[in-house]
Amino acid sequence: MATIRDVAKQAGVSPATVSRVVNGLVGYSDETRERVENAIKSLNYETDSLARGLKTRQTSVIGLLAPMVSDALASQVMQGVEEEAQERGYAVMLGRTGAKSAYIAGYLRTLRTYRAAGVILISAVITPETRQLLGPSVPIISVAISDKSGSPSVAIDDEQAAYDATRHLLRLGHRRIGLLTGDPASVHVARPRERGYLRAMAEAKCPPVTATGTFFYESGAPGVDALLQQEPGLTAIFAVSDEMGAAVVNELQRRGLRVPEDVSVLGFDNTSTSRHVNPPLSTMAQPLEEMGRMAVKKLLRSRDLGPKIMPHRLIERGSTGPRAEPPPAPPAAPPQTTQAPARNDTGTLEPVG
Repeated sequence: MATIRDVAKQAGVSPATVSRVVNGLVGYSDETRERVENAIKSLNYETDSLARGLKTRQTSVIGLLAPMVSDALASQVMQGVEEEAQERGYAVMLGRTGAKSAYIAGYLRTLRTYRAAGVILISAVITPETRQLLGPSVPIISVAISDKSGSPSVAIDDEQAAYDATRHLLRLGHRRIGLLTGDPASVHVARPRERGYLRAMAEAKCPPVTATGTFFYESGAPGVDALLQQEPGLTAIFAVSDEMGAAVVNELQRRGLRVPEDVSVLGFDNTSTSRHVNPPLSTMAQPLEEMGRMAVKKLLRSRDLGPKIMPHRLIERGSTGPRAEPPPAPPAAPPQTTQAPARNDTGTLEPVG
């Protein structure tokens, strides 16, 4: 029996392209479509494919919903999803949702109607409304976020990762460490990372200094201002995203402060942004592409949809270093003495020298 890989090999295309043609999606030329259709007829694949679709009531399409397609984190997760899906003969239907629930609802209804093989959410929690809109027959999983409720997900332990990041700065000798956190409404990402920071600072008996950002670059400069107003003597700043971390580096340098000699900066995620700042950003890494691949694997093994905690790791680059010792105090000036004028035998004063 011919498989989708057999068709792809004969047509000289990827399995994902065959899937797109079979399912009527876009993203290929007329010449490619003709080659695929000829291979399907030659190998008698079409009948088998349609029979499988009727039997499973699913198409070879995976829905991928991302809040911001241009976001570095989402882009790296998407790369892992698309690579794994193509290798397994599935096409990916991408939807940019932003923060608008109406967009998410619209995509979910479409994917349900289309009988998608599954849906992957990036940085979004699976809610009861989500499940209701999608229906019971379409499996769903979230990536890069976990609500600790046992919902299908692939994520790191955000609280532990932030704790480990703060401990790293403490081991470097820093005691005045500021936290630039994300949107407090992000109860499944920003708040766990803040809890990890606060736990590490409490254990070290160091006072916390916090400011709120949005996870994105634009909130970095206001965050630096808020932190330094609270504690002008900060020697380290932990930003809970690489975008904010890059902005912190640039803002500190604009103020005439050296990174890391005056202030160390640590980011979070290990996105491409962390490598495109000077000095390169030390960061707490999530295995984003691997997380995307794992989501596809778990989605297609619908019996294995429990939460999956992925490992995090620290990547040290040029933006962090040991706390600089304060410059030594200048030596005390010797006491100044004034020599009294000498007296002659007659009792009158004589000049000295």
